[in-house]
Amino acid sequence: MSTTANRSEPTPPRQRTIVVVGSGIAGLSAAVSAAEALEGTEEARVVVVERAEPHEAGGNTRWTSAYLRLDDVYEPGDSFVEDILAFSDGRTPAEYVETLLDRLPETMEWIQGHGVRFRRLPTYFINSSRRRLQPVGGGEALLAALRPAAERLGVRFRYGTTAQRLVQDAHGRLSGLLVSGPDGEETIPADSVIIASGGFEGDAEALSEALGKDTSGLLPIAPGVRFNKGEGIRMALDAGAGRGGQWDNFHAEPVDPRSPDPEALVMVFPYGILVNERGERFIDEGRGTVDETYESTARTIWSQPSGTAYFITDRSFESVTSRERGLLTTAKPEVADSLADLASRLGLPPEKLEETVASYNASVQQGTFDWRRPDGKGTEGLDPPKSNWAVELADPPFLAYPVVCAIVFTFGGLETTAHGEVVDEAGAPMPGLYAAGECTGIYHGKYPGGTSVLRGMIFGRIAGRHAAGAAAGS
Repeated sequence: MSTTANRSEPTPPRQRTIVVVGSGIAGLSAAVSAAEALEGTEEARVVVVERAEPHEAGGNTRWTSAYLRLDDVYEPGDSFVEDILAFSDGRTPAEYVETLLDRLPETMEWIQGHGVRFRRLPTYFINSSRRRLQPVGGGEALLAALRPAAERLGVRFRYGTTAQRLVQDAHGRLSGLLVSGPDGEETIPADSVIIASGGFEGDAEALSEALGKDTSGLLPIAPGVRFNKGEGIRMALDAGAGRGGQWDNFHAEPVDPRSPDPEALVMVFPYGILVNERGERFIDEGRGTVDETYESTARTIWSQPSGTAYFITDRSFESVTSRERGLLTTAKPEVADSLADLASRLGLPPEKLEETVASYNASVQQGTFDWRRPDGKGTEGLDPPKSNWAVELADPPFLAYPVVCAIVFTFGGLETTAHGEVVDEAGAPMPGLYAAGECTGIYHGKYPGGTSVLRGMIFGRIAGRHAAGAAAGS
């Protein structure tokens, strides 16, 4: 009798699964990198969970200009690491920034291999000479390159699906991800989860709790903000993850609240004065270049009554020849031939505004006005002073833009290793759990411009490759 029938068939290997939460630059970089590393490996797959529908997916990346803190494609500035650490007074982990620098060339080579092209463009920081690099087409171009690449590599996208909770086995090891979608709740079995779902700026309650004050007056910088509700961060914390970054702070920008456009920036505030709803100045508008001061200016505006300020200038503004580059709002300024009329249009007390401008004009010192750089032309005997670009406002027509504080993303998030592994409260890596992008907390104090998209791309790729290596070797 043949013994063939008695032989048992070998058990096929279980398919390993990497689940990526979010499809902005960090999530897509992770998904594509993982899929590339696993290409030809039938036992592993990559799934992307995205709470938005396809036409709205991509988080903040979809809306950003995506300026990168680089002199050229492979060239950061000479003091790249030092500058970023200085912005946080040394609180940002040096290892994280050094890894950014180390992995920069290969990551830029990789993203160009997917068809993204870059160019050097003048920024909206019109009185700063710092160079920036930008992908042609902004953040949307990054998504347009990586999403089809992921699909070609067999990555499965689950749109309209929200991550809810990490699932652990009896030994406390990650075993899956509980999600809710069109068909209700289900658990996706997972050997690795890469959280890349942004910060919690889209959750008003969590934001107010973290910042310690009502945040209803903060304007979202773009429609993508509302999708960043912090589930990825919370579910990792619930599983024992450690916190990183400054939880009671956020990246802020000054914008025109009248404009329907995303990122309707008003970056020309040094070339006039800022007053609050009482018609009073409250800040030194010329204390530094725009890129050094715009964030603290926006936060100070938020602290004013009603959270609104008004940038007021006159015909002298026409001498700032690059002014349009610093105004990303499509709304026209309020214009009037007198300060009293302008005040009435803005809802400000006319006599107080006239008094404020008169005091300012009387304090302006002689000197040569140069809008391109700090010119030392300031005020004397004025509180608060104006350190640069002080020009009398006496040549009508007067014009004004309302300005409010917009939130871009939160600073608080998850602590990770140089491999993108989420660490627990004792600093030990949590097996199978990774994070990249704005859900990881590294920023303190002031945002070093041009680093958010860059770190999402670099650490998304690191996390994807590391997770793929773990999946292929398990």
